[in-house]
Amino acid sequence: MITSYMNYGALSAKVRAMYGKRLRAADFEHMASLIDPQDVLEYLRTQPGWTAAVTALSADRGYVGRVELEEALRRQISHDYAGLAHFVPKIDKVVVSFPVRLAELSEIMTALRRIKSGVGKEPPETERESALKIDRAAMRACTDYTGLVNAAKGSIYYAPLTLLRPDQSGGLPDYPMAEAVLQSAYFSHLYKAVHQSYAGETKRVLLRAFGEQVDLLNLIHLLRIKTYFPGEVEFLSTLFPFSYKLGADKMKALSSSANVEDVFSLLADTPYAKAFEDLPHTAAAVEGYYRRALYQFNKRQLTAGEPSVYTAVAYLNLKELELQALVNLIECVKYGVPYDDAFSRLTGG
Repeated sequence: MITSYMNYGALSAKVRAMYGKRLRAADFEHMASLIDPQDVLEYLRTQPGWTAAVTALSADRGYVGRVELEEALRRQISHDYAGLAHFVPKIDKVVVSFPVRLAELSEIMTALRRIKSGVGKEPPETERESALKIDRAAMRACTDYTGLVNAAKGSIYYAPLTLLRPDQSGGLPDYPMAEAVLQSAYFSHLYKAVHQSYAGETKRVLLRAFGEQVDLLNLIHLLRIKTYFPGEVEFLSTLFPFSYKLGADKMKALSSSANVEDVFSLLADTPYAKAFEDLPHTAAAVEGYYRRALYQFNKRQLTAGEPSVYTAVAYLNLKELELQALVNLIECVKYGVPYDDAFSRLTGG
């Protein structure tokens, strides 16, 4: 324990100071009572945990939809990541940079959707992020798959994007397949770093954190298919090809199940049985459990765990969950619909 405080004490102190700036339940309650999204943004401008992002959303910017809003608020996570990077030992930088890799993945999938729909170039980047391994300016300007692949050169996604290249000139890969392959590349990148650089309790925590994400994301995807495409059988290739507590045989059985009820029956014989026994048998219920479990695990590691690289990972995960709750709240205010504060009461505790 002494060694962990020597190596990660400064990082832990920085993380706790940043976590202290999070939005509280009372903040979410106040913002939900407002009637204009601009008033919400003005309130956020006074909150130290979001000031850096909200300053980019000036009143004269024009239309601000979900995409523009989330992109602007996501700059806060980039800002926080940059602030933590100075305290992260070199050996840990691959794991702690996971938000940057996710940002790259998001840019690639956005570009693929844009090209597929025939929409023109995206607006140029307003703020350059030096940590990105993709050429974001080129990614936003590309008009075909070759341009997209070239813009990803140097990133962990370049090789799989090259393999996904269609045989016909000017073609595009299947979107769900591309998303699954690139997400698998992301998790494989993290797994490789964990196995190469860590041991003991830190390795156990990291493998559990990433492994449970993989298992639950696979289950959510599978349940959505069983719900909305009940006759679909060719979807195994869109699942992650690895698991944590669910082995290959169990995943095949779950995939072969006739319907959602059969999926939950099979889950009764897995390590997730207790977690799911009182849940409604829906994909939305599992998705809600996933968010709650992710929050609870990461908060426990941040507030009570021994200082380690995961202290920084936990903070960045919690910030992402806070962002999701915030975007949802602003959309509810914008469209005048009731805001479900169950998750914000949890994250703002």
